[in-house]
Amino acid sequence: MAGDQASQAMDAVFMALGWRGRFQMVQIVQWLLCVFPLAYHILSVVFIAKDNPHKCREVNNSSSVVGWPDDVINVTYGKCSVTLLNVSGESLEMPCPQGLEFADPVDHSMMSEWELVCENEALSDVSQTLLLLGMCVGAVLFTSLADKYGRKPFTIGCQVGLMVTAAAQAFVPNFFAFLPLRFFLGAFQQGTGLTAGILSLEVLPTQFRYTQSVAGCFLWSFAMVFMATVAFLMRDLPWRYLQLAFAIFSLYCLLQIWFSDESLRWLVANGKIKRAERVLKRAARMNGANEQDVLTVFREKALKHAHHPIDTSSKLKPPHADGQQNGALVPEEEADTTNYNILDFFRHRRVFVCACINGFAWMVNAMTYYGLSMTSVTLADDMYVGFLLSALVELPTAVAFFFMVEKVGRKRGCDVFHLVAGFSLLLSVALPAMAGEGNAVQIVVIVLSLLGKFAISVSFAILFLYTPEQFPTNLRNASLGTASMIGRIGGMLAPYSRTLGRHYPWAPGVIFGTCCILLPVLMRTLRETRGQELPQTIQEMTLYVTPPEKGDKSDKKHKLPKQKSAPV
Repeated sequence: MAGDQASQAMDAVFMALGWRGRFQMVQIVQWLLCVFPLAYHILSVVFIAKDNPHKCREVNNSSSVVGWPDDVINVTYGKCSVTLLNVSGESLEMPCPQGLEFADPVDHSMMSEWELVCENEALSDVSQTLLLLGMCVGAVLFTSLADKYGRKPFTIGCQVGLMVTAAAQAFVPNFFAFLPLRFFLGAFQQGTGLTAGILSLEVLPTQFRYTQSVAGCFLWSFAMVFMATVAFLMRDLPWRYLQLAFAIFSLYCLLQIWFSDESLRWLVANGKIKRAERVLKRAARMNGANEQDVLTVFREKALKHAHHPIDTSSKLKPPHADGQQNGALVPEEEADTTNYNILDFFRHRRVFVCACINGFAWMVNAMTYYGLSMTSVTLADDMYVGFLLSALVELPTAVAFFFMVEKVGRKRGCDVFHLVAGFSLLLSVALPAMAGEGNAVQIVVIVLSLLGKFAISVSFAILFLYTPEQFPTNLRNASLGTASMIGRIGGMLAPYSRTLGRHYPWAPGVIFGTCCILLPVLMRTLRETRGQELPQTIQEMTLYVTPPEKGDKSDKKHKLPKQKSAPV
């Protein structure tokens, strides 16, 4: 197809430029640095809303408290209420008469400063839900605008918005002013992450793009380790200082106005040739490449396909493994002539089922990953140690991801790590009930919880690759966007695992573990995509996911199903 040829032509330009040159490294590094503020702001609530032990403030003279009986002989001060005992031996539970007192200074956490405890304890989780809702909006809005008006302005603009919004949270006077800022923070977070990810991908040739994904996995894990370190060093300061510190990590984006360049692929696709050539000249100087040679390759290959697509009617492409359809090769241009849209998710039964399964997988992975991240502070007596252990266990994720997708397979990799995560989390809940609460048991529980976090991190990374590979070309981007959108539902539910865990410590592990074990059962109808040609049409996708009839050993599997059998 002409689009594929144009992509290959741009790859030739990058190879002529020297794909590992200083220009590419400068561009990739500055966009990958976005990982740090992205990780900080999505998980900052773990530290700025940390638990501050509290109980009812004691009163000096109980007889002066309005509403208390006169015959009180004993008062027990609880976390959220007081229990009164009178001379008759009757007990009465009442709200705290003079408010709460906290173990640490109230400004060490927004939970204590705004008293988001007792009947208001779920409000901090609402703030995280609003952040995830903003991420849904930002994922759709800013990526669409970046496609139309350019990657660079919206990437930098979203980073500036992220920095300003994060800094503003450190100065808000009350919780209700804090909430809308969380929504905008989520929108800017997604706008930054997705557009920066596109920029870092588009500066590399196709065959080397995996390097950016591997580097991103390592940096995300390292960012969380560094986040735990910063939070620990600032543990005795007000939460507003920590929030401001997280915002400062976006300050470098102001330098990107001068050091970053627009995506060459976007410039060519939108006919901005003069700007593209200026970027190429600058890149050639930085890489020490011959400027004229690079421009010659650009004009002879990239511009040819960008403005004068060649006739592909003579190019033949085998649509299936045997390269035949009814005994003859078919032209490449006929491989995908249907323009699909999002409504095709509902018109075709197989596509709908596949989209639902993938969406549920994303929801479970997002809920489990973020839920485990937010409850990781309970893994150790020191919350910072617990979070640090949870972050460290993610460092090998990139290695496991690469091994699974290349050696074992996408679907098999997801199945294996979903089962590992599910059984690890369920065992971590069941073991204390069966063996008691000894030190050895607690160590095993921590190891099982960390193993579950590692496994869900790997499966989540694989889903980013596996989901779009299952769908036909003209539904591939929509499939990833739809799955990611559904995944945000799981992300919105994840913060409530902290509140649930305070009352029922076993509940989050049971919910996460059960859902993870259920996933391989639901995903058994999906196909393995490793080493398989990507489907071009819905007919091909239906063929791949429809098992052959029993006893049929003919080559029926190579025959495309009729279109009328596909719709619901």
